[in-house]
Parts: sequence; structure tokens; C-alpha cells
Amino acid sequence: MSGVDAAAYVMRLHLPTPAHKLVLLAIATRCDQNYSAFPSRALIAGEALVSEERARTLLRELRRDGYLSARQRYRGNGSKTTNRYFVHGPWDQWGGTDTPFAEISHYHDHDDRYAAIHDGEFIPRPTPKAGVVDNPCSDQGSSVAGAGVASNPSPGSSATPSLGVTPAPSITGQQKPTKRNHLPDVRRTSAGGKSAASTQKAPKTITTGPRKRPPGWDQVAAALPQEVQPTRPGGRLAPTLVRAICTALTGIPGPEPGTYQIPPRTPEQLIARINRRWHQARGPERAADGYTGPDPIRRPVGYVADLLTAHECPDPSCEDGLILNTDRPCTICQARRAEQQQAEQARAAVEDRLTRDAELAAAHEAHETAAAHETHRVREHLAAAGHWGELLDHEVETHMRQWRLRHPDPKDATHAS
Repeated sequence: MSGVDAAAYVMRLHLPTPAHKLVLLAIATRCDQNYSAFPSRALIAGEALVSEERARTLLRELRRDGYLSARQRYRGNGSKTTNRYFVHGPWDQWGGTDTPFAEISHYHDHDDRYAAIHDGEFIPRPTPKAGVVDNPCSDQGSSVAGAGVASNPSPGSSATPSLGVTPAPSITGQQKPTKRNHLPDVRRTSAGGKSAASTQKAPKTITTGPRKRPPGWDQVAAALPQEVQPTRPGGRLAPTLVRAICTALTGIPGPEPGTYQIPPRTPEQLIARINRRWHQARGPERAADGYTGPDPIRRPVGYVADLLTAHECPDPSCEDGLILNTDRPCTICQARRAEQQQAEQARAAVEDRLTRDAELAAAHEAHETAAAHETHRVREHLAAAGHWGELLDHEVETHMRQWRLRHPDPKDATHAS
């Protein structure tokens, strides 16, 4: 239900424009249990009714403002594919900042707010307001005429049950079921037996326990960076981190036998991964409030959850370019790295050529401007001396030929070389 939860929360947010909300909704409705999705930019643009260029700008602004995080994904052959986007909200303490996003003012005045966290899950829960009862639907009549019939309250709002009807108990374990409020019912069956209302059984209560955590979970949780640890004594980790640790320890099998979407790792391997991907990558410095350098980390919780589960190599025994237990370089990663270097070199060569062409065009334009000024100066000087007609044109042409020999065009010089 992560996609439903994420979409419901996005609808509450006060975003700059409708396009921002449509783009965020296009991602939120596809979220998995980690509140992440990887739709293409073309799909996002189509659902948000904007161009792909505008969608790229909107995604960049949503990431800048902290509503999203993104990670580049690669195919098995090393080529790039769509980004994996992580939607932030109450489920990860708004990306680890504990600062809720701005919501529409309507939700501040009503009772359909969300409970934040419960046992590692994001659970929508109504907060009843004293003395408020929803009116039943118009097609079911008034509350007087419909005695014995439960109204259909809106999601997230409290309702007072009608006579003889038991409200459904909470399935989250947060609320105990209430006793049935039986009143005498004069309606009898044709055989003189008890009425259907009095013989109806009370629904069973379903409770859910805390998520079972694999062995080594506490060891990995204690090794997480200080930036994502609970800010108050006795606090809980963000549910995103709880799920990420469980996924990293147990793994996720792939569609074919013997393959993994995320291969399992031991607690020791995960602790080494945290040290390598966070501390050696200057994570504490990049996550600091006053950091102004490249690639800042604005949402540490999402970043750490991603580094715990990120595995881009098709070989499950590969760990950041090295084969586990042998420390041999991974041939697949080496080939992909070589392709990336070739692509980067080709891109740099193209950018260098475009830069040179732009500089040459600017130099040529400056040369032609100087030649035009010199032609105008010489013509005015000779005309003031009494030269005119074909003689004037001939003398100006002769002077400019000599001037061009002394001041060659940079474009001609480049072609000659």
C-alpha cells in the first residue's frame, strides 16, 4: 500500500504549482514498499501534461526542495536507464530532517490527519474530534429514518454508529473493539425466532505485531551514521532505514533462478559497506548544514537507505567492484567502467571541440568588426582629401588588402594549419 499512502500524502502537500504536484503524483502512485519508483521522464511528462524539458526542470526543483531523491540506474550491459526516485514524507521523517512539508490549510482544521509511524509502517489513522459526526449519505436517508443502518463516513473521519450496529475494529492494534450496543428489536422472523440483527456475530479483531527483523539487524543499525540515528533517547529509526537493513540482510531474489535484484549480505559486510560508502565518500561533510561544495546530501536518511541496498552489478558476489572473499576485481564492473571512461572522453572531446569552435567564431566576428571599422575610417579620410568615385574605391580596397595581410583572419589561419 506504499503507493496509496504516498499518493494520499502528496495530495495534502502545498506545492508551488499544479505541475509540481502532478509530477510528484506520477511517481508516488508507483511507489513500492521502499517508497521508490522508476518511471521514465516521458511517462512523467505525459501524465503531468508538460513537455519532457519542463518535466526535467520540475524534477530538479522537487529534488532541490527535498520532496524527492534520485539514484542513477544501469542495465546489465552498463548503459544508463531510468532514475530510481525516492519520495520523502512521514515514513522517513521527511528525509531525516524531522521537518514536515507545508500542507494545504484545510488539513490543519480537520480530523483526517495521519499517524506518523507505527512499528516500521506508515499507517493512516483518524484523529477523532469531539462532538463531530458525519451525516449519512444522501441516498441512505436521514439518521432518524435509517435507524439500525450505519452511515458511510468519509475516510479518516470519526462517526457515531447507528443503533444496533457495531463499528469495524481497527486492524492496526491501536484501538480496542467496543461492545455491541444492543437494544430491543421488535422485528421478528416469520418463525418467531430472533431478529437478524441480534444473531449477527461480532467481527473478529485482527492485530499486527512488530516486523520480524533478521539476525544481525541490531549490529548494522548501531553502525549507521550519527546523522540518521534517532535524535531523542529511546527514539526509533526511520522506517525507510528499517526496511533497507532488512532487505540488505535477506536480499531480494531476481526473476530467474540464481539471480538477485539485491543480493543478501552479512552484518560485517554491511558495516564495511557503510564505512566505505559513507565515511570514505565524505558523507558527514557533505551532509553538514553549511556545506557548499559539490554533490551535497540534503536527505541523509534516503541517502543511507540507498547505499545500504544499492547493487548495480549483475554479479551478486561483486561488492563495489571487488569479488567478495577474493578481493579480485570484477570483470563486469571493469568493462562497464571502461565504457563509461570512453563515453566520458568522447563527451569531453565534443565539448572541447564545441568550445574551440565558439572561440574561433567569436574571434572571426571580432576580426570582421575591426575590418569594417578600418574600411569606414579610411574611406572618410580619403573622401576628406578630395578622393571620390572609382579612385576612392580603388584606394580603399588597396589599403584594406594590406591591412588584412597585417591582421590575418583567425578562421583562415586555423584552416591553413
